[in-house]
Amino acid sequence: MAKYIAGRIVANECAPTEMYTNGEPNMIGARTLLAIKILVSAVTVFYGVVPALADLNETHLFNPLWSEHARFHAAWFLAFTAGVAGISLYMMWQRGEIILPIFIGLMFAGGFWVATLFGPLYGGALVDSNGYVQTILGVESNMFLFSVVTLLLVGALLTVRRLSAKV
Repeated sequence: MAKYIAGRIVANECAPTEMYTNGEPNMIGARTLLAIKILVSAVTVFYGVVPALADLNETHLFNPLWSEHARFHAAWFLAFTAGVAGISLYMMWQRGEIILPIFIGLMFAGGFWVATLFGPLYGGALVDSNGYVQTILGVESNMFLFSVVTLLLVGALLTVRRLSAKV
């Protein structure tokens, strides 16, 4: 049997989706943890792939109105997030870690919120003046998606912490 403490396998004698509660196997906790790993994996793929799909075009990376240095930073960001997402997926599915990948996802989302909050101080904006505004349910698409990502990751973190406290 595998035993999890704070979302990390500490004793792996069997399947990495089982856990103990008060010394007894807890399949509800194991199923919940597996569901959390799948959810966090989906969020991780989202932040590792979707920015590249959204930004590898003339509105961002190939925008002739952006300076060469700004496009360099966009390419760097896309490569970095894809690499970090890959490492997070490896940590979850090969190393049995769940807490750190959740925090990495929260750092990614937190970076968006910091950039949004401080945008007026450095002249940043959610939407480029030569672009167009995409909305989801009447909310600017980045705000909507990062709100969902943040809520999912916070929910995952709280659930894993609750499960770990029962160990």
